[in-house]
Amino acid sequence: MSEIYAAEGQKGLDREVIRMLYEYAELRGSHKSLDRYRYAKDAPAARAIYQRFIDQIDDRYGQMDEADQKSVWYKPTEKAKEYRAYERDMREKMYSEIAERCGEYDRKHKNRDLGR
Repeated sequence: MSEIYAAEGQKGLDREVIRMLYEYAELRGSHKSLDRYRYAKDAPAARAIYQRFIDQIDDRYGQMDEADQKSVWYKPTEKAKEYRAYERDMREKMYSEIAERCGEYDRKHKNRDLGR
């Protein structure tokens, strides 16, 4: 995480946290620092972004023939390799787009804090 933050800043860190939340982690506790990630991930807008990208990934998978589909995770064919690269790219874009909502949360709360 430190390397990503050093290379890409807060946006990169946010993207990686969002990736973790979608792939293998969950937010627990009520610390204020977690609110921006809950805002980014749990809102209907995030679900819509997620669904849009997953639909595109699923469509791409469905376009492959059965032999290519069966080989995606074991001895992948060229088509299966192309699919996996496409899926990685689409997930990267999806996590980045959802993570942008962290910045939206920050801007909203900065404006609220300034109004006090």
